[in-house]
Amino acid sequence: MANKFKATLVSWADIDRWCGNISRKVQASFDVDTIIGIARGGLVPARILSDRLWVKDLLSVKTEHWGITATKDGEAVLKTKINMDLSGKNVLVVDDITDTGESMSLAYDYVKSLKPRELRSATMLHISRSKFVPDYYSELITEKNWAWFIFPWNVYEDLNNLIRKSFTDRINADEVVDALKEDYDLDVSSLNMEEILNDFVVFGRMKKEGRDFVIVQ
Repeated sequence: MANKFKATLVSWADIDRWCGNISRKVQASFDVDTIIGIARGGLVPARILSDRLWVKDLLSVKTEHWGITATKDGEAVLKTKINMDLSGKNVLVVDDITDTGESMSLAYDYVKSLKPRELRSATMLHISRSKFVPDYYSELITEKNWAWFIFPWNVYEDLNNLIRKSFTDRINADEVVDALKEDYDLDVSSLNMEEILNDFVVFGRMKKEGRDFVIVQ
């Protein structure tokens, strides 16, 4: 039995809309010299914003906070740092979402210690419960409409974890589609689930027996 919560697939159209909203807000109020994406979730939006804002200096830091889908590993930890002089630079730190806000807070404080001229933050989505409120965000998500957002760059990892929450042994693609809808209200009709499960076999997450897939523990 899964620990039920709502999950939703994020489309590339969503990403484009959210990053477009942020870029226009930033352009109107902040002359950015350097963008820093928080790995892993902030790397793609940071790259998109570097294009939309015409910013060539694109760096990254890495934090770790979330483990298995929708489950925290503990306190956020800074794993990689920056080898670049940021003094005199206007810096924008970017992540995909502020949920607890711990990852952004950690990265923001670290970048601030490098003494940029001015530092601001941006996320595509901001959860109202977050302890950190970014300077720029596209959409505010309240507790009432919270969901676990499955971004295009996290589909395989999240689906693997969600499937394991719902099943323990033998499955087929149709059963997976039905269970994800029932347990998480997650519509995966836009995905080729058979192909995804076959990819899981290639990478040792599952075994193939006839038309069925067996979860490797």
